[in-house]
Amino acid sequence: MDRFAQVNELKYFLLSMLCGALAAAAYDFLRARRREKNVRAVFVYIEDVLSLIVLGLLAYALAFSENAGVIRWYSLFGIALGALILKLVLGDRLMRLFRKIYGMFVRVFCLIVKIVLAPLRFISKLIRRPIGVVVWHSREGSKQIADILKVLKIRISNRLRS
Repeated sequence: MDRFAQVNELKYFLLSMLCGALAAAAYDFLRARRREKNVRAVFVYIEDVLSLIVLGLLAYALAFSENAGVIRWYSLFGIALGALILKLVLGDRLMRLFRKIYGMFVRVFCLIVKIVLAPLRFISKLIRRPIGVVVWHSREGSKQIADILKVLKIRISNRLRS
């Protein structure tokens, strides 16, 4: 085996480890979101299956781009080793960081929604009273019209009987 092939295989192994570490970090983010927000078991199952599918596609894309589509046993070992090293080095610190990031993201998102909806609330407060007056008058007017129609119906039915 020549030196170039060995360097390529080492590069493939190291990229596999990086792939595994990234996959583990992404899964930790999913776990952090689950701890911050109660998620139903069905959705947890769907997320797990989707993350495994994405990991498989990522491993295949790595093999396709680096090794002509051939998945070697050491690439699978590299993925597992990368995830394990990430867990051993960072452990729960990464999970706490992701929980803080997720909480901050939710707070910022809620603030943006409040800012965007503030003009709509203001307009709603401005037009609430005039619309209420119009609705009240339309109810009164519709009651008067209904009373007039009842009287007309009674008069018409009385004329038809006689």
